[in-house]
Amino acid sequence: MLNHGITSTDPGSGNAPLGAARFIDKYVFPHGELPHISLALKDMQTAGLEALDVECLRRHYARTLGLWAQNYEANSDTLRSLVDETTYRIWRIYLAGCAHAFSQNWVSLYQVLACKSGTDEALDPTPWSRAYMYS
Repeated sequence: MLNHGITSTDPGSGNAPLGAARFIDKYVFPHGELPHISLALKDMQTAGLEALDVECLRRHYARTLGLWAQNYEANSDTLRSLVDETTYRIWRIYLAGCAHAFSQNWVSLYQVLACKSGTDEALDPTPWSRAYMYS
């Protein structure tokens, strides 16, 4: 399995500062949670999965969100014609705020590749080295 998830950078899974979590919970993702990566890994292990690879994409996602926010601004007239003003403003703040949160290391993004613990070596999808990534 591949888990692609946004996480808290606080080991206690605390909220991002400046009211960001309250804003997101109220307007974008009600009842959402941002666990620390350690909790996601623990829950995977408890469920009988073995983490084969963990990759942090925080810096990449900060850049991606920054580009999305720029694109949002560049297309504001079109977007405003598609949604009401409140929705337009919520997503404008959300994209710019998330870009900032990722760049400040308040939140992160991880991809965790896992398989069933004890999987037969023949079924393990993980290469023996990372050489394939650099050729």
